[in-house]
Amino acid sequence: MNYNYLLFLILVPVFVLGCFHDINAESPLPESEFFETHSGENIENGTFTTKQAKVIGNQVSYNRVLLNYTSLAPATLDFSKGTVLLVDMGQRNSGGYAIGTTSVNVSENFVVVNVSLSIPGENCAVSLALTNPYQFIFIPTKKEVLISEKLTVAQCEG
Repeated sequence: MNYNYLLFLILVPVFVLGCFHDINAESPLPESEFFETHSGENIENGTFTTKQAKVIGNQVSYNRVLLNYTSLAPATLDFSKGTVLLVDMGQRNSGGYAIGTTSVNVSENFVVVNVSLSIPGENCAVSLALTNPYQFIFIPTKKEVLISEKLTVAQCEG
């Protein structure tokens, strides 16, 4: 028997089968890929908070903290692969305020979550209602979470 032919019959299936993978398998999100689970400009139950950031490491704690903000159902998250971060601007005396995560920078031992805080400028028309902007995000990492804030003042014509 030709040994080249036998070698061909053995190696081709190995290479061909090695090219296939389970298309239903979930590949992990890169650590810099975050997604919002909930956000709002007011807390549903009418209470107000002070400015804060909170790292939440398990589903039970996430459900409990989220219930203080909204009656919407909590997302089911895999806390073995990541954490939730709550960023809360606290009570504000009018509309026109906003908070949101812009990016996550990954380092060897930690991640830096970049948060944008927007406030209305002097000539901006805003509602007179009290607000309390907040955002919950899921970050696919178990590393230490640090927060960097950037303040933006809206420029409105008077």
